[in-house]
Amino acid sequence: MGMTNEAEQPLSQKVIKNTFYNFIGKIWGILVGLFLTPFIIHHIGIERYGVWAIVGVITGYFGLLDLGIGSSFIKYIAEFHTKKDTEKINQVINCGITFYSIFAFAVMALACLFINPIFRILKIPAQLYSESLFVFWVSLTIFCVSSIFSISIAIQNGLQRMDICNKIALITSIPNVAGTIFVLTHGYGLRGLIINNGIILIAGGLINVSMAYKILPELSLSCRFLSKKMFGTLFGYGAKLQVARISSAISMQIDKLLITYFLSLSLVTFFQLGFSVIQQAISVVLLFLSALIPAFSEIDAQGARDKLIDGYIRGTKYLALITIPFFIFIMAAAHQIMSIWMGPGYDRSAWVIQILAIGWGTAVISGMRSVVVQAIAKTEIEMKAGLIAAVFNIPLSIILITKFGFLGVAIGTSISLIASAAYGFAKLHQELGLPLGLFNKKPFTYIFVVSIGAGLLVWCLTAASHGLIKPDRISNLAVFTIQASLFSGIYLGLLLRIKPLDSRDLMILIKNDTRFAQRFLDPFRSPNQQIADAS
Repeated sequence: MGMTNEAEQPLSQKVIKNTFYNFIGKIWGILVGLFLTPFIIHHIGIERYGVWAIVGVITGYFGLLDLGIGSSFIKYIAEFHTKKDTEKINQVINCGITFYSIFAFAVMALACLFINPIFRILKIPAQLYSESLFVFWVSLTIFCVSSIFSISIAIQNGLQRMDICNKIALITSIPNVAGTIFVLTHGYGLRGLIINNGIILIAGGLINVSMAYKILPELSLSCRFLSKKMFGTLFGYGAKLQVARISSAISMQIDKLLITYFLSLSLVTFFQLGFSVIQQAISVVLLFLSALIPAFSEIDAQGARDKLIDGYIRGTKYLALITIPFFIFIMAAAHQIMSIWMGPGYDRSAWVIQILAIGWGTAVISGMRSVVVQAIAKTEIEMKAGLIAAVFNIPLSIILITKFGFLGVAIGTSISLIASAAYGFAKLHQELGLPLGLFNKKPFTYIFVVSIGAGLLVWCLTAASHGLIKPDRISNLAVFTIQASLFSGIYLGLLLRIKPLDSRDLMILIKNDTRFAQRFLDPFRSPNQQIADAS
């Protein structure tokens, strides 16, 4: 299972294969989360779940101290793999492991200095302080170890073998679920929960390391591969993306810190539950983007700029076909989603879903921008887009939380995400020489208008059913099923009418596939297109 076997596959086939495995892994992860979250909250309570969320935020912010080097691994492993330069692949890997080993000691030292003041600012209740501190230190230790192990996952992704890491994640999730149930039913609480996570993560990391050696037999850990020039290359690429990462962390996590500081710890749980739905929606829609980063890096290494632009345009079309209806439906059915998942009493979480869906839906549609700028090493575009999001988000959220309370932070996040996406879109089109109005026509306009219409119909159904059904999971599931069927029927009818796929799309999507797939996709193909060569 060396390097050459996968290199012989067509690029489109690799992308489709990796997307499939990403999808299976993500859906399984969502199902596990849907089961475990109510179970965890039932056993540890609202406040302790808030602590769990806040500790995750703080640990994540310590992770931003890696100066962006982690974001460069997949890009350069994929590029040097395309060029068959195993010497430089080993340089990337050895520089990464060396850096993260030093990074782990630095993070632990900084945590010793700042964690107590941080906990006091966030007003962690006295009765939960020692428990929270224990969970934080174990969580940070796990994070440092996993950072080193992450190099092995970058190898799998860079070599476009995402099937492997997804299989490992699926296998290790089973003992993770069993361990979570055991520690909580036996009263070990948050301490047991974080220890269980650490054991599973280390076991999974060791398996990933062994698989990295298997798919890259040329892998060698040696000081002779340490290169000052390679360190400079990795830092130069990653530093600009780091700004975008910080912005993303602010957009995803700052809300919970502001709610804790200005309002209360218990409200963090309601926000986290709503955001979790949006987070899973984002990850599902963007599944195939993770497969595209190494693929587009391969295209860029070949110097095929026209092919890259075509991939950007088609990728954005596919994203819009999924994202626009998906997020509009989530907004319309938010109350049913929360009622089915958590039961009655989580209306505030549903409001969070509806507000954040606007901003994050916009950000997701522009997701191809991130793929392209990373592939062509124009990371300054992502850096500036990230700065816009960060600059808008914090002051807006502070102002709006004081005026509108709990939901103000969500409004501020959505506004900042829209501003960031608009800037990044404009700058990328300028870089590629594409018109700004490229997507301001059908099928995009039709998709948006009809999706809103279908969403309003679903929302009206929800409003009409209010007070007529029991507020239990079964009744809400029945309403949700009707909503989903109605929305899907309207949207598929739209696709059959506007036929958004051309012959090239069809050939890409069904290449090496079955006749059933062709029969399924062909009705969505515009009849005035001629069959093109998909090679």
